[in-house]
Amino acid sequence: MSASSDTIVAVSTPAGHSERAVVRLSGPGALDCVAVRFSADRPDAQPLRTFRATAGRLLLTGHGVHCPARLYVMRAPHSYTCEDVAELHLPGSPALLDVVLEDLLVHGPGGLRLAEPGEFTRRAFLNGRIDLTRAEAVLAVIRAQSESELRAAAERLAGGVARQCAALQEAVTALRVQAEADLDFAQHGIEVLSTEGFAARCARLRTRMADEAGRGRAEVASDGRIHVVVCGAPNVGKSSLVNRLAGSEHALVHPRPGTTRDAIDAEIRIGAADFRLTDTAGLMAEARGPDAVAVRRARETAARAQLLMLVFDGTQPAPPEATAPARLLPRERVLCVVNKCDLPLVLDEAALGAGDFAWRTLHTSALTGEGLAALRDALWHAVSEGRLDASPADCLYNARQRDALRRAESELAQAQAAVEEGLGYEFAAVNLREAADALGRITGQVTSQDVLDAIFGQFCIGK
Repeated sequence: MSASSDTIVAVSTPAGHSERAVVRLSGPGALDCVAVRFSADRPDAQPLRTFRATAGRLLLTGHGVHCPARLYVMRAPHSYTCEDVAELHLPGSPALLDVVLEDLLVHGPGGLRLAEPGEFTRRAFLNGRIDLTRAEAVLAVIRAQSESELRAAAERLAGGVARQCAALQEAVTALRVQAEADLDFAQHGIEVLSTEGFAARCARLRTRMADEAGRGRAEVASDGRIHVVVCGAPNVGKSSLVNRLAGSEHALVHPRPGTTRDAIDAEIRIGAADFRLTDTAGLMAEARGPDAVAVRRARETAARAQLLMLVFDGTQPAPPEATAPARLLPRERVLCVVNKCDLPLVLDEAALGAGDFAWRTLHTSALTGEGLAALRDALWHAVSEGRLDASPADCLYNARQRDALRRAESELAQAQAAVEEGLGYEFAAVNLREAADALGRITGQVTSQDVLDAIFGQFCIGK
């Protein structure tokens, strides 16, 4: 069923001069509108057959002239909008396009109007051609300014987000069904779902949601800062280097190894680039308890780094595991830093083989400041020489979708707590229903007019 009885028209190609531009029409009157003013070059052509491209001329009724055009027809429901769609491919002259649009709107059939921003994609969503994640992916493709942005948008457009959310929603619904069944059978003394089993399934689903929210997300902020992850063995001077570069005491510095457990961020500006430095826990071969968790998180953060600054203590031999994080990244995204160069060098740099995993090795002293200027230059050159993609690209889920995942995870946490505290499955079932609805908001199964207006209002006219 069509989202509207109106027929819409707009220029679908970017503004400016070009070899070819596209005027797109969609709706019940699209084919009639072009049929009365398009004449094919070949007398035996059938220009209104679906999925047919026909060369010819377009009559500009108000001016009594023809212009060369190629007509593409896609009949409902096998079109982008699931409506009758006609595209006129014309010479890319802005003046000509203005004349064509005005002629169609003034002399075209009743009900023909100029499309609103994003209205073609909005109709595709409302008519069931695409879900909301793919609609947002269309906008991401249009706005992509780098290869990584385009890759992330293409994965969303291929349905990566929709498939994962559908699987999560199915799992939440199945758990809710069992919780409600337990309520029905409780009066007969039959336990369908144990408290421990329910809590365990909630915990697994919450972990999956947290993993999804972070999946495909590089260490890149939405504000476009370059994320530099600083890692290395304990007590090599990572925190001191971060403080020196930032010019303030962001990270706690202490002679005892293992002071840093949680990642600490500091922001600096070098040249025209903004950087966010993330100081991570020291990497240890054997770590237990909270230390083990901190080391695992440090390794995960390093593996997603835009730029990895791998720090070594020049006064000590390098631990065997120290270079492992660097070997997970391309060589051009790793910077090797030998710290404490104000002291006698003990580290065997030849044995370390930094040239195999890092594009540059620098010697610094966080204590005296030696080598800090060269380190700043290296960070700037990593951007200016094109070694890094400085765009906020590699995030599979956008901010709206991640917020919905967080809401779903929060509802699951409340459901789990309700059962563990003995409040019963009737409370948990309400939370599970809310969790499923939150996931439905990602794909558009559950949405509001305000949300749709906010999303499609970001599109340009003609998309």
